[in-house]
Parts: sequence; C-alpha cells; structure tokens
Amino acid sequence: MNKFIFVLFSGWLLSAVMLAGVGLQASDPPGEKAPDPAKALRKVSKDFLRHSSKSGYSAHLVIAGGMANSSDHKIIDQAVSEDYFGLIRGPLMHMPEQQIFRTLDKGAQFDGDIWRVLQSTADGKKLDRLFTFPERLLADASSKGSKVQWLESTVKPRKVKREAPLGGTAVGSSEQAEMVYHRLRVTLPDKMALQYFIEVQNSGCLSGG
Repeated sequence: MNKFIFVLFSGWLLSAVMLAGVGLQASDPPGEKAPDPAKALRKVSKDFLRHSSKSGYSAHLVIAGGMANSSDHKIIDQAVSEDYFGLIRGPLMHMPEQQIFRTLDKGAQFDGDIWRVLQSTADGKKLDRLFTFPERLLADASSKGSKVQWLESTVKPRKVKREAPLGGTAVGSSEQAEMVYHRLRVTLPDKMALQYFIEVQNSGCLSGG
C-alpha cells in the first residue's frame, strides 16, 4: 500500500503532487530545459489511476482553514481543523477510524448499531465534500486551463554517468549532476476554483457547523 499525500491549499492552489510509489521523476540533461510540467501531470494522472486499480494506496488529508490577510494566504485565525485518512483501491475508499466505506458518489457509516447513509449526517456531509477522491483532483488538475509549474526540488541532484563524445573520451569527472523534478503546483481555472469553494462552503465548516 503506497501513500498519496495532499497539502491542501489556501487560495485554491492544488499544491502537491507528492507521490510515493507512483513515481514521477524527471531529470534535466545538461543544456536542455525542464520537462513540460503539464505533460508530466497528465502522465501522473494516468499512471495513478492504473496504480490505484492494481495496488491501492492510502491518503491522508489535513485541513486547516480560517482568516488570512496576506498574499501567501497564511492563516492567522484558524477556525477549521480536520484530519482524514483513507485506504483506497479503485473506486472504493475505506476509512477505518470512522468505520466508513465510500465510492465517488455514495457512502455509508456504521454508528455502532446500524449503517447510515454518509451524507445523512452533518459530519458525514462535511467529510464527503471536503475529502475528495484523489483521482478526481488529478483529473481536474489535468484539465485544460490549469496552470502547472514545477516547484523547487527537495531532492539533491543525482549523479549519473557522463557519456563520452563519439570518437573521444570524456574530459574531467566521469559523472554529472542531473536535477530531479518531483513537485508540481497546479493553479486551477477560476470556474473550477469557484466550484471547489462552493463545495467547501456547502460543507458547513466555514460557519463552524
């Protein structure tokens, strides 16, 4: 079981995509520009769907919301704090701590006596609107109109063997450093960002409910 970690956002940035086991790593050969980030994101989305169906993964979502008054949207007066964990394989999610089973559009929670429709309770409705399936997030992020850009790597450049020129030998070190690109930031189109905001608003968490 692999982990999929989201850093949920203020200002409607899908600030992520950090994958363990799914595997986006692109190197930057000397003299060449960085790989196309939009193309890399589409590949991640496609590979992730395949991985989800075959092996499954775990998702941990931490939400911190409140008032902000700066351009970086740093929260100064926190009003919302949620922490969700789920085990996902294909279209099914299991949240063991809350005894919940979910699909993309339905869900059920065991309250100790009977199974209840997830969306029939205030907490269940909030969870359903806030904890979106990662597959949907990636599909939306990969859609036309999103701005995709590489974030600064947190991994040191890797050493690779330098290729000798044709008919000659390499001068100096036999190794060269290659930058590793593994973090993306996706800014959603205005309409899509508004849709996410409405879902958060409808969850009741902004009013403390």
